Amino acid sequence: MPTYEAIILDTETTTNKETPDRPLEVVELAWMPLATPGEGFRQLYKPTMPCTFGATAVHHILPEELLDQPPSSQAPDDLPLATFWIGHNVDFDWKALGSPRGPRRICTLALSRALWPECDAHTLSAMMYFTNGANAATRDRLRGAHAATADCEFVLDLLAAITHKTGISSLHELWELSEEARIPKTWAFGKFAGEPITAADRGYALWYSRRPDPDPYYLVALRRAGLLR
Repeated sequence: MPTYEAIILDTETTTNKETPDRPLEVVELAWMPLATPGEGFRQLYKPTMPCTFGATAVHHILPEELLDQPPSSQAPDDLPLATFWIGHNVDFDWKALGSPRGPRRICTLALSRALWPECDAHTLSAMMYFTNGANAATRDRLRGAHAATADCEFVLDLLAAITHKTGISSLHELWELSEEARIPKTWAFGKFAGEPITAADRGYALWYSRRPDPDPYYLVALRRAGLLR
């Protein structure tokens, strides 16, 4: 399998939210090279557990479509080597694919939130309407939304809007901008939900840092706020 500088990828999974008794399993993987998007890949997989109804409502993949497919565990092996992974909420895909250490992740969701805070929603479909216009052509394209291949194509479109907005075409600079965009300015949960990161005290910051799986970007925000060393 060839090696690429960057791929756009998307997964569909058995559940929308991982729990201890129900880990993420990939039921569809699609990826395309950023430089040559016409060379894309798409595969369905058979999971060890059935899809939740919530996940099925998102991707519309039926159980019988997965019966004769390769096992979900094969999905990571169907990815090429790439320096950069690009996706909308790419951390979800990264986790579903085993959290490999190599690729640098460029998140178009984080970039959209940072670049267009005036937009009331930043889902991929919402951003397609926002950047391409609320018109019949956009609506017709979105009828295939949440199929992994279609989502890769939408991410490619959104990435073009992002590079136009920022004037950045270097993948390394886009990755740096994505990393900065992922550092939260406000709490999305807990005692200080909706308040600035600086609203927390050192005790709360220390408690959060000692949780089993703290978000590394929250830890960066807390250090920048002087609440953690």
